[in-house]
Amino acid sequence: MRYFKQRNIRSVLIISALFFHIFLLLDKETTYAQTINAKPSLHWFDAKELCIEGKGWPDTRNFYDRLPAKAMGVVRSGLWTLSEDTPGMVVRFVTDATSLSARWTLRKERTALPNMPASGASGLDLYVRFKGEWRWLGAARPDDSGSKEQRLTTGMSPGLRECMLYLPIRNGIDKLEIGVPEGARCEMPPARQNTTKSVVFYGTSIVHGIAASRPGMAYPAILCRRLDCTMINLGFSGNAVCEPEIATLLAELDPSAYMLDPLPNMNAEMVTERMPAFIAKIREAHPKTPIILVENTEMGDAPVNPSRRNGYSASNAVLRKIFEQRVKAGDKKLFYIRGDKLLGTDGEGTVDRVHPSDLGFMRMANEMEPILRRALRAGR
Repeated sequence: MRYFKQRNIRSVLIISALFFHIFLLLDKETTYAQTINAKPSLHWFDAKELCIEGKGWPDTRNFYDRLPAKAMGVVRSGLWTLSEDTPGMVVRFVTDATSLSARWTLRKERTALPNMPASGASGLDLYVRFKGEWRWLGAARPDDSGSKEQRLTTGMSPGLRECMLYLPIRNGIDKLEIGVPEGARCEMPPARQNTTKSVVFYGTSIVHGIAASRPGMAYPAILCRRLDCTMINLGFSGNAVCEPEIATLLAELDPSAYMLDPLPNMNAEMVTERMPAFIAKIREAHPKTPIILVENTEMGDAPVNPSRRNGYSASNAVLRKIFEQRVKAGDKKLFYIRGDKLLGTDGEGTVDRVHPSDLGFMRMANEMEPILRRALRAGR
């Protein structure tokens, strides 16, 4: 009897020891998993403390607006609302962080468009200077839960780097912060080596950046990365019709060049009535600043649907005539970009016949770059 009792006690002890060992293993695995999945402690920097580029006017109603506060009530309400979007604005900074995060507060609840993903409309786009050139490094977009705190990139080797973060194309920003691991640096960058002043882009949804997949893929962003200069993006989706109020505002700026690309929002009659005065207003304020006129692009399906060309062919013809008249009158700082090959000739450059895809924007930049470089040389 005693033998059986001792045997039972021994069995209970062995089983208890096994359960305790299993508990320790499970607890260790849980602790390990929590350690692996835990977010690193981050130090957050307000982007306003760093270098903000792309603002034409410092006195804005909200910090990240594109038009000055005085324009409210002067420009049309629809255009003013679009000016609260942040295409063309970037935060430039230097960091030695091995990972970068961002958290941002958007002004609009709608984060995407029917022809544009949230990554472009409301996301952030990160580039790094690598061997003297700007290279893509990472991006962040609002997720389905509505969270606006995302990791931009991770796993970088240690070292001090100059970075550039593009703000959303079709949304506005109330607040933006950049997160780096505790102890890492995030500070003001050196001055750009290229002393070229900003290039001002004025135009339609295409200048605005619709429908790029990332903010850095709009053609003004591509061009200014290649030239390593700053930009002021004054694209207003569906609202670039060359009002005198906008001409007055553009004339207040002091850029290295103006690129005017409003024709997709204008018919031939509007071009005839408004474009000469619009150019003249800018030229009066800036006699020696290059102005580049851009034709309407060829619609993607025009080769097999020629009727598409009727409207914009007439507008392009009027613009060409205005250009030739001004050059003949002695304007030596006026340049011209034809629209027939801007998107390529295979019909693959748009998402909806009109708005460029990333491929289309890249093709536009390739066609425009030589002329923009020539204009900038002429302006020196």
